[in-house]
Amino acid sequence: MKVAITGSSGFIGSHLSKRLAVLGHEAVPLWRYLFTQDSLDCLVQSLAGCAAVVNLAGAPLDRRWTDAYKLELMESRIMTTRKLVEAVNLLHEPPGVMISTSAVGYYSPEGCHGEHDDPAEGSFLAELCEAWEAEAERVNDHVRLVRVRFGVVLSPDGGALPKMIMPTRFGVTVSIGKPDHAFSWVALDDLVNALAFILEHGDVSGPVNVTAPERTTNEEFYKAVAEHFHTRVSVRVPDAAVRLVMGEASQVVTSGQCAEPETLLREGFEFQYPGISTFFNKAFPVKS
Repeated sequence: MKVAITGSSGFIGSHLSKRLAVLGHEAVPLWRYLFTQDSLDCLVQSLAGCAAVVNLAGAPLDRRWTDAYKLELMESRIMTTRKLVEAVNLLHEPPGVMISTSAVGYYSPEGCHGEHDDPAEGSFLAELCEAWEAEAERVNDHVRLVRVRFGVVLSPDGGALPKMIMPTRFGVTVSIGKPDHAFSWVALDDLVNALAFILEHGDVSGPVNVTAPERTTNEEFYKAVAEHFHTRVSVRVPDAAVRLVMGEASQVVTSGQCAEPETLLREGFEFQYPGISTFFNKAFPVKS
């Protein structure tokens, strides 16, 4: 099938495009210029003939949230999704499925959450996710909508992980966040395979948590880092120090949500990296 992708040149989008090609599908990039004010007709033309749409666009969260940057976070997700939905709804033959991205930041840090739990209250990140998903829900009823909520995406070749493990080169594990906080994550390979699985399984719709099935805390994550890389020293950065540097954005790394991949497990998706130790052993094999 032809699969249109926003954010196709990004970290996740580029890997998804490669995976779809391996599976015999064609990735159709939806470039940023297609979402400018006067380009709706061009966007509609780009979507014509596509059997699926995957919406991955959005400014990165890992920088200080000034008022101006909060606006950029909102607009890069909400306005892009709004225009995408508008274009899909104009098609005489719309795609059969639309996957729209969200995040486990939708949930409260308290408890462990299934896909139909309510969003957190009083959290900018939860409000962002809720508004983002609401735009996607405006799509034509004939389109199967899947709202995927990602955990922290882990990969040895990009994203957050290389920065998190960089101190291990010097024999030090540096941890952030309270030890008992949940750390919901997913390996990049599992993520792109899950997206391909959802595209091909017509029974999957609604919210879907894309997270590793084994629950992990901050303490367990950093313990796995220390054990795998044989670090001699462990240092925990105080939350106050992270807030001083990152401001409100510090909540992304100092607190976490526990989210369970109920739908994927029920539908028979098999995770290659179900637990954090398995991930490190496979992603960073020990050289003989």
